[in-house]
Amino acid sequence: MNVAIISIGDELMNGFTVDTNSSWISRKILKYDLLDVVSKVTVKDNINDIKDNLDYLIKNNIDYIFITGGIGPTHDDITKKALADYFNTSLVINSSYYLRLKEYFKNKNIKTTSSLKSQAQILENSIPIPNRYGTALGMKIEYNKSIIFVLPGVPREVKGMVEEEICPLYLSPSLKEVEKYITLLTTGVYESKLFEILENIINENSDNFKVSFLPQYTGVKIRLSRMKKKKDLNIFKDIIMNKIGKYVYGFDDDKIEEIVAKKIVKNGLTLAVAESCTGGYISKKLTDIPGSSSYFKGSIVAYDNSIKEQFLEISDQLLINSGAVSSEVAIDMAENIRNKFKVDIGLSTTGISGPSGGSEDKPIGLIFIAISTKNKKIVKKFNLIPRRREHRDIATHTALNMLRLVIK
Repeated sequence: MNVAIISIGDELMNGFTVDTNSSWISRKILKYDLLDVVSKVTVKDNINDIKDNLDYLIKNNIDYIFITGGIGPTHDDITKKALADYFNTSLVINSSYYLRLKEYFKNKNIKTTSSLKSQAQILENSIPIPNRYGTALGMKIEYNKSIIFVLPGVPREVKGMVEEEICPLYLSPSLKEVEKYITLLTTGVYESKLFEILENIINENSDNFKVSFLPQYTGVKIRLSRMKKKKDLNIFKDIIMNKIGKYVYGFDDDKIEEIVAKKIVKNGLTLAVAESCTGGYISKKLTDIPGSSSYFKGSIVAYDNSIKEQFLEISDQLLINSGAVSSEVAIDMAENIRNKFKVDIGLSTTGISGPSGGSEDKPIGLIFIAISTKNKKIVKKFNLIPRRREHRDIATHTALNMLRLVIK
């Protein structure tokens, strides 16, 4: 069955806001065996454009149509008006939902009820879709051969309504969920090397599975796709993992900081970080994770040499002789942060992110990453992309991967 997505909003068309809803919906519904996304359309806040695009999809017998955006309470939210015109029906207030909104907002200084009424309005020919994450009521409309889901544009509301209402009530009862894709997340290896290792396996299984290489600065994603329904994707994944497992740190939507955090917690360890060129980004990544206070004890962003001296007790002589960007300073930073914070692991970074500050001996992009534990000291030198933002991203990812391997 075919699926189409219409994303509505001037801000999407003009590029001021990125349309994440259509990508998320696509990935969510492609878990169903019989569903295939055949069209994604971005439409301005224009009644005729909305009607024309919807009409095209309905006339082409699209089975499921998802519409997001333009059902809020302001003057530019015209999606419901466009749909009412197209289906030649009226907008009616869902009285029970309206009463709930009034009750919820009665002590929140709402002066008028017009905006609440608009949020409780749905098409007369629709079934309401509850919204626990916002105020705009969604709709399900059946017309000719199409089933149309009308949702707000706020990503959090879209995700909640799809996961809690549309999937369990309207998709799962009649459609089977299957694993069509598995993404392997690798780091520390080039795309060409991975292909060299996997080339024979890819060729031998080309009739049943597709393998796509998706290189990024932080590593290569390998997406495995099942081409024949009766073939087991997990068996193929195991064959691939047998060859490149040492480079794989996670799957699908895994984040390396979450994987590292789980390993730290599982082993009952504690951590502190001393950062220079990464500017606190490693600490941010780790503390974004709920429960990080159980293992992450703190950090020092020692950006200037005076901070390295005063708070990390890096000797002035070492900084003069070896330079702030050196393996010796990186090791001392990791060792001293571990001892000062009385933790099991100390992690440090010192490097040159650019765009200036490099030299012939120490070019922009150079970084030293060190890890100190009770029983070992590790320091590694990397020459990363000499562009400031990418350098910090890759350096942070690399440091977390080093931490993952040390714990492993």
